[in-house]
Amino acid sequence: MENKITYAEEIIQKIKQINQKEEDIYNIENDINNGFVVVKYKKLDIEEKELLDGAITMLMPKEFQIMEEELAEIKYPGEDKPDYIYTNEDTTVNITFTIEDSGEIDNEEIEEVKDILAKQMQRLHPASKIEDSQTIQTGEKNISFFSYDLPLIDGDIYNLMFFMELKGQLLMGTFNCSIYQKKQYKPIIQQILMTIKEPSNHLEEKTEEKGQKDR
Repeated sequence: MENKITYAEEIIQKIKQINQKEEDIYNIENDINNGFVVVKYKKLDIEEKELLDGAITMLMPKEFQIMEEELAEIKYPGEDKPDYIYTNEDTTVNITFTIEDSGEIDNEEIEEVKDILAKQMQRLHPASKIEDSQTIQTGEKNISFFSYDLPLIDGDIYNLMFFMELKGQLLMGTFNCSIYQKKQYKPIIQQILMTIKEPSNHLEEKTEEKGQKDR
């Protein structure tokens, strides 16, 4: 009888340990360097993706894929559709990229672009408060961003806009999700921005192009 009780206690202890491990996963502070993040009790594996036809690489949840064209036309009608749209499985969280080819821009001008567009956004949406307006540096690149909560008919969303110079052109990106996911996704997207890199072959191409223009 004593052995049976001891065995039962061991089983209970193992179950408690398993449950504790699961709780630990869902209560951790998200760090993309761990190889995964947890959002709404769902574990999302992180991987490095080649984006913009190989122009940049960036860490991103593995489940994020290019949005289907039909859905993209509905979500981003007319001229507002970004060049590239990555979305999660249920299409409620999106990361977009648009390359502005209207003129050349330098890396040092990125922060000024951010400030100008933040002011424009404030005028367009006076009820929204600009948050987290800052510039970070990854390698030799400046990446500027700001965020705001945008009230919509079907629910408020958290929107973050980011900017960087890419081959002499302005790369504009956005991240958006439901306001209810803001608390979890806000630190994640800011960590993700720190991982944006230009592959060495693209840096070499840009150097060659600049040399030809200077001749």
